[in-house]
Amino acid sequence: MARDRTSGFRYVSSAGAVVRAVDDGAWLLTSEEAVRFAQRHPEIFASAGATSAGSTIPMPLVPVASDRPDHTRYRKILDPMFSPRVINAMEDDLRAQIRDLVAAFADKGECDVVADVARLYPAQVFLTFFGLPLTDRDRLIDWVETILDNSTGVGTAAGNPAVAQAATALLTYIHGYIEKKRQEPSDDVLGRILALQGDEAWSTEELLGFVFVFTLAGLDTVAAAIGFTMRHLALHPDLRRRVIADPGLVGPVVEEMLRLEPPAPGVTRVTTEDVEVCGVKIPAGESVVLYLGTANRDPGRYTDPDTFDLDHSEVGHMTFGGGIHRCLGSHLARRELRLVVEEFHKQIPDYDIAPGFEPEVKWPSGTIRLASLPLTFPSGSP
Repeated sequence: MARDRTSGFRYVSSAGAVVRAVDDGAWLLTSEEAVRFAQRHPEIFASAGATSAGSTIPMPLVPVASDRPDHTRYRKILDPMFSPRVINAMEDDLRAQIRDLVAAFADKGECDVVADVARLYPAQVFLTFFGLPLTDRDRLIDWVETILDNSTGVGTAAGNPAVAQAATALLTYIHGYIEKKRQEPSDDVLGRILALQGDEAWSTEELLGFVFVFTLAGLDTVAAAIGFTMRHLALHPDLRRRVIADPGLVGPVVEEMLRLEPPAPGVTRVTTEDVEVCGVKIPAGESVVLYLGTANRDPGRYTDPDTFDLDHSEVGHMTFGGGIHRCLGSHLARRELRLVVEEFHKQIPDYDIAPGFEPEVKWPSGTIRLASLPLTFPSGSP
C-alpha cells in the first residue's frame, strides 16, 4: 500500500465484498454495495465505541463517535456552520492565505509542496474557521503531527508519553480558548456553539471533544489530498495546462484524485447485532471497517476504475463517507483543495518533480499521505 495504492486496493478487494482480516480479526467491507449497506444502517453499524480513541481520550468524540439520537442533535447544530454559504463568506480570506504561502517561495525556483503548502494551509484554515490566531499555527501542527505520527487513526496511541504530552497540550490549548470565548463572544464556530442555550447547549467536554477530533481529522486528510493532487498534476503536464486554461476543470480533478487517493481509506464501526452483508454473516460486537478506498474503485460502478478519468467525477466517490456520518467538513475540504490548485498555478504554472525523488508514504497509518513532494520550477514564475 505504501508503494502502490492501486495494487493494494486490488489485493484487498480480490478476496471478496466482505473479508475477515487475518491480523486483527476485523471485517472489511470492500465493495460499494457492502459499504453503502453499512452506511444505510447506522443502527447496526455503530460509531460509538468503534474507535481506539475511546479508551484514551476522556471525553465524547463529537460527532464522529456518536450514534442517534446524540448524533442527530450534534449534526443539526453543526451542519449549518459548515455549509457552502458560510464557507463562501470566508473564501476571500482563505484565498489570500494560500496566495501568500505560494508567494513566499514562487521566486525561489523550488519548493516542497508538503512542507510549504500542505502542512501549513489546512492548519491556517482550521484556526481561521474556529476564530483562533494564525500565530498558533506551528505549535498546533507540532501537536497534531506528534499525535498522528504515533497512531494508526484518529485515536491516540495508548502508553506513548510523547502522544500523551501532545494531546494534553492540545486539549489545554483548546480549553483555554473556550474559556476566553465564554468571556468574549465571537462570530466563529467556537463562539456560535458557546452561544447555544437550553437543550441545544453543549458541555465543555463535548466542545473539547469536537475541536480535538476536528483538529486531528481535518488537517492531515486535507494535507494528504493536496500532496497527491499536486503530484498528479506534476506528472501530467498536459492535464495541468488544461486546468490552467479552464479553471472549471479544477473541481473534477480534485474529485477524481479524492476517489483514487482517499486520505482516510477506511472508517471503523462496531456491529450492534448479527447481520448479513452480501451473503456473509457478521456477528454482533464485531469491528467492521468500511473500506472506502476499494469501494471507490468498484468495477461495477466505474469504467476502468484504476484510471484517472475526469468523467468519473460525474459518478462521484465515497471518500467523504455517506449516510448520517458523511464528513462534516467535506465542503470546507473541497474548497481548500480548489483554492490551492487555483492559486498555486496562478503563480507557478510550470514545474516538475525534483530529479531522483521517490515518493514515500507511511503505512500502516490512519491517513495515507506523502512525506514530501519537492518541485522545481523557473525562478520568478510565472
